Amino acid sequence: MTRRFPVGLALAATIAIELSLFAGFNWAQNNEMNIQFHGFHDSRAVTVLSPTVDLEQDFTYRTSLRVNFGVDAISAASDSCVRCHHPGVRSSRTVGGISFTRKLDEYKLTFGGAYSQENFYRAFTGLTSLARDLAKGNTTVAGGFALSLNQPVLHPTPTRENQFTGNLYVSITQTLSKTTIGEAGYEVGTIAGYQDNPFLRASVNGVPILGQVPDWRLRQTLTARVRQALPAETFLEADYRHYFDDWKLTSNTLTVGVSHRFGEQWLANASYRRDQQTGTYFYQSEYSTPIPRFFTADFRLAPLKSNSYTGKILVTPKGRFWMLPAGTGLLFQYDWYGADNGFQAAIFSTGLRVPFKLR
Repeated sequence: MTRRFPVGLALAATIAIELSLFAGFNWAQNNEMNIQFHGFHDSRAVTVLSPTVDLEQDFTYRTSLRVNFGVDAISAASDSCVRCHHPGVRSSRTVGGISFTRKLDEYKLTFGGAYSQENFYRAFTGLTSLARDLAKGNTTVAGGFALSLNQPVLHPTPTRENQFTGNLYVSITQTLSKTTIGEAGYEVGTIAGYQDNPFLRASVNGVPILGQVPDWRLRQTLTARVRQALPAETFLEADYRHYFDDWKLTSNTLTVGVSHRFGEQWLANASYRRDQQTGTYFYQSEYSTPIPRFFTADFRLAPLKSNSYTGKILVTPKGRFWMLPAGTGLLFQYDWYGADNGFQAAIFSTGLRVPFKLR
């Protein structure tokens, strides 16, 4: 099975804080077309090439529509599918989404949906969110809900299972001073239905056996964010995330970064992320008889420590660029990820932002 990209509902809760201090990195502003290209290569010799297109258009002062579309071209199967196809297989994934936003005085209502299709997995998602500005715009309270139907295929059989996920979030974004913005959020989510991994086999007395996990999972997440503007066009960022669920898996993630603007045309950012998680209560590297009720070989449920480094540069040339409109921007980004289970990945990204208006 290839990579899964569920809709991150909490992302909507962070829009206000990101717009306030990092408008230069927000490539989904009004009346723009964003074309990006991502390259991915990891320690399993898997290569992924992903072009994406994002369009947003304001039809009135209060109404806007956003459409996005992306394709993944995967040179070889993920680690899971390689267990079925040892030489590796080529795969692909297509994803699309649409959202509609309506401003009602101090309220902003958004609703939309997304669809994702790959070789052995497809997903349908519907979402809605509501935000309100208070205290003359210095405070923003937001909340939202998303519901997804995920349908994995139990490869190599054609059987398709159903998995239902629901997520609810609330957040508050507060201007703490003229140069500081903070945000706190809470998200609760459930997963019901099939949650086994049909590609992995757990070792039970040395015999590979398809794992079995609970068909219900309750997940909760607490987040805190701070953005600090410094003199000389420099900004500091710090994010903290604490996750826990009823499978007894907990994780703590800390991200710190700095951005600096070099004149009007160059904006650079560097960040570091540290993540550490425990394993679920039923995870073991090997099992022995009698076979427990729940057992798994899914590495995502194992204890894990990882480090991630990101560097990116946004260039906005003056005037017209290659016959493109003024305001066109170029993004260059590199990410490196390494975990203590031996997995490593390098991600190269480039992007093109083109401002436009529909006639």
